[in-house]
Amino acid sequence: MRLVPFLLGVVLLLGPRSGWGCQLPATDQTTCWNSSGSVIPCAGTGEDGDLREGAPLAYVDNGDGTVTDVTTGLMWEKLSHDGTVHDDHNTYTWANAISGHVATLNRTNFARHNDWRLPNVRELLSIVTYQNLLPTVAPAFDNHCSSGCDVTRCSCTFSGDTWTSTSEADSPSNQWFVDFQDGQVGAGLEHGSGPVRAVRDASTGCPLPATGQTTCWDSSRNVIPCAGTGQDGELRKGAPLAYVDNGNGTVTDLNTGLVWEKLSDDGTVHDKDNLYTWADAFTAHVATLNGMSFAGHTDWRLPNVRELQAIVDYQTINPAVASAFNNNCSRGCQATTCSCTASGDYWSSTSSVSDPWNAWYVRFSYGRVDAFGRTGGKSSAASVRAVRGASTSNTTTSSTSSTTTSTSTTQAPTTTTSTTRAPTTTTTTSTTTTTQPPTTTTATSTTSTTTTTTTSTTTTTTTLPICGDVNGDGVVNIGDALVIAQFDVGLRQCAVASFSQPTVCDVNGDGACNIGDALKMAQCDVGLIGCAFTCRSFACP
Repeated sequence: MRLVPFLLGVVLLLGPRSGWGCQLPATDQTTCWNSSGSVIPCAGTGEDGDLREGAPLAYVDNGDGTVTDVTTGLMWEKLSHDGTVHDDHNTYTWANAISGHVATLNRTNFARHNDWRLPNVRELLSIVTYQNLLPTVAPAFDNHCSSGCDVTRCSCTFSGDTWTSTSEADSPSNQWFVDFQDGQVGAGLEHGSGPVRAVRDASTGCPLPATGQTTCWDSSRNVIPCAGTGQDGELRKGAPLAYVDNGNGTVTDLNTGLVWEKLSDDGTVHDKDNLYTWADAFTAHVATLNGMSFAGHTDWRLPNVRELQAIVDYQTINPAVASAFNNNCSRGCQATTCSCTASGDYWSSTSSVSDPWNAWYVRFSYGRVDAFGRTGGKSSAASVRAVRGASTSNTTTSSTSSTTTSTSTTQAPTTTTSTTRAPTTTTTTSTTTTTQPPTTTTATSTTSTTTTTTTSTTTTTTTLPICGDVNGDGVVNIGDALVIAQFDVGLRQCAVASFSQPTVCDVNGDGACNIGDALKMAQCDVGLIGCAFTCRSFACP
């Protein structure tokens, strides 16, 4: 695991470029409200509607009853209003959501695929837009919906609780749902039935962080073998949760690139027991961190609701976080020596559109996302954990580098998948001229030089490049990651050794060759993710 923080250090040393990690989808919120619920100008507020962090929501209708999320690469079933299996008003028990709805899609080879599944809670929440209501989705999931329309002609979303594959760890007879009326994430569907929207993986995009869930349960809360259940604990979709403690009171999420404030139990500004109103979360907590240049930075902010939910670990409870956010916590410990998380509500920067005197928060006792359960709304007191983006910096780093001028050839873009390839054999005939060293004869004092010409035939076996193997050494590892990191910040040229295979650098499918690809190569090297990458076309600039 030492290679990951090493690469992280190299990336931070080399400075900012196009960013690294996978950006979470933005919340799509563009309006700002004060604590009384009145609309205000966004500039300088630090609210979600002001900063608009994350990848802009972007979807492609595939014309076959499916929609692809450009950011995550997930392919979603569109819903209809025609009485078929796709009808948005169909409701299922949780068991039938998998054995009924999903099984039907796979049996009928819907949209020519048979790998449909129930989305986990992180995936389903990713298509919520926090600017719209009833339903709270982008137009790709809600347009031209009318009686009798099918999935090729319309897109429908029921404004209610929709099933996920993720169970509630503290009460596993309940499963998590997303309410598409407003974006709430809860567990335990009223009446025990709800609609379903299936999903499948695609080969492009940036994977969301996994939920962390590894256990499966039956309806009686009994732990069961996961194989064949289709539950989150079996499929474990998404990038495995991975964090690095930076040793300065911060933790970096390797999947998203976000840098999080660690919390302590020492009575300082970082203390886990500090509580703030929503307004004070900005003007007191975040402003204090920036005023003191905490961890060398002055761009700390309040996370939006999508970012805050991304660090919930749905395998654990009280608090529902990975150990990076909850270890060695004891009275008096500082943020550099421990990591604390209170099992309570944490403010996000995202307001509730339906009731803008409320703001969204995450309850870290078990992972609920809510905006309506706090008496007093934004005027009530909750916890705060600040965040900053790793792709931004307000520190100055000077470096000296030498530039080598060379000529490179732009190669035609190709899509390369890291599967086993048949070797290709080429035969090369070469002629070598060797000049022998001079020989001296004492008797005659004559020096003679003998030149020998040798012709040889060499048979060479080569293989096509592996996706991610940019230095051509036959494996994808930290060496490839460092090459790409240097290329991203301008210290290495495309197609110049050891960057000899530029066409196979885009392992995250974002159309570029940058730090994001480098991190995935490093994660592959240390076993955090698989190394069977599929490369998107990339040509040298």
